[in-house]
Amino acid sequence: MKININTTHIRICKLLGYTTYKTTDFIAEFLKMNKQNVNLYIKQIYSFINSEDSKLSIQSMIDCINKDKNILSLLKKEQCFTKENRVLYLILILLRDRYANLNNLANLLQISRRVIGCDLILVKEALAIYNVEVNSSNAKGISVSGSEKNLKLASLSYLYKLFVEFDDLPSLITKDYLEFFDNKFHQKLNTDIDTFIIEYSFDHFSQNKDLLKAFFIIYGNLADSEKPTIDSLSFEEFKVHFGEIIATSKLKSCYNFLKISFIGKILLKNLNIFLDTLKFCDGILYPEHEFLLKEVNKVKAMVFKNLSLTITKTNFLEKFVNKVRLAHQKSILLKVCDLEFLQFNLPEKDRLNCVQLFFTLRKIYQNIQFSNVIFLYIWSFHEESLSSVKNTLVVFDRIPTFLFPIIKNRLLLKENMNILDFIKPYELETHLSNSDVNCVITFEKLYSDSKYPFIKICKLPVS
Repeated sequence: MKININTTHIRICKLLGYTTYKTTDFIAEFLKMNKQNVNLYIKQIYSFINSEDSKLSIQSMIDCINKDKNILSLLKKEQCFTKENRVLYLILILLRDRYANLNNLANLLQISRRVIGCDLILVKEALAIYNVEVNSSNAKGISVSGSEKNLKLASLSYLYKLFVEFDDLPSLITKDYLEFFDNKFHQKLNTDIDTFIIEYSFDHFSQNKDLLKAFFIIYGNLADSEKPTIDSLSFEEFKVHFGEIIATSKLKSCYNFLKISFIGKILLKNLNIFLDTLKFCDGILYPEHEFLLKEVNKVKAMVFKNLSLTITKTNFLEKFVNKVRLAHQKSILLKVCDLEFLQFNLPEKDRLNCVQLFFTLRKIYQNIQFSNVIFLYIWSFHEESLSSVKNTLVVFDRIPTFLFPIIKNRLLLKENMNILDFIKPYELETHLSNSDVNCVITFEKLYSDSKYPFIKICKLPVS
């Protein structure tokens, strides 16, 4: 019997290798599926590897799938459209072109007009949330109408969803997108967004890049050179608007960057929307201090209950809570399946801790992204581990001083060592009387004799 491979097969195949502990339970809860259905999908995926031996246990099948390096590309070649895919594609076409022909769509998707008619019911419900109307007739096809503001907001939401789920969707959808935009334009946009979010610290949260890419495509000036864009601002005007979200030391650099990048071509009339989007990316949009404090304390309690980690510093946690709370409220009806967390290489123990924390927090914030939970976990765990750091002296002779801060940061991050000071060999005796010193190291061959056997010789660079 032919198996119709769909997006769920692709996602389950990707998720199979994430954790070895209760794999099917994790996938069922993550994708909000019945466990028996997850097992059925796994059996169907396995049949592409070995269609004869179907009596293996589910875990044995999972092991075989994880060992097969070609299975994902094979599944992608066989991927078919689901109703969910069709609805997303119809919405993307309508928001992009403002019109779609029923016969052309039926032929393209190899379905009947009756099926498209059923899909349109879901399309209308989805776009009604944005106050966008879907109009259809046998003679004229399908069109959308609404205010420019609402049409662009809907377009931003669904283009963002497309980017986040891009690798999981049928090739017809992704191929259509890639062909619609010039390849050079797409490459430069990717480069500009990458540079912007890294250089000006908008990379604290998962998928910010995809959000800003979608924002530029919807709100940027791609056609009319007569319309003013944000790169027309004077530096003094730029400081007034961006001074709250760009570090003072980088304002001039950012101003110059916008002069030469695609981002500077965002329409000036959309400046406030852009600023709000940047604040959302950074987790500082609409901070309600009294309410936020209660939310922060609630999340701190959850982190402690689930992981026994105590959070005292709240600078990142406040941004985290503000971000996920807004995403939960604003986008609750737009389901986005984010698998970016699969790219992070964490030890199994830490993965399980993050899974536990993710499912706990998702009970409150159902649109929370797993990748952001990983960031919170690493940040929280690092703070807890500081209580057991080794106060360290580094004995040096020829290491240049400009490397000191680099070595200090790497040792704290990698070895949990807090460097108290870099000292010369002749200063060692004096510093050893300091009761705070727990460890002495060197990166040079300074002690070939046994005078100081406790000195640990380390290698550079700190890996």
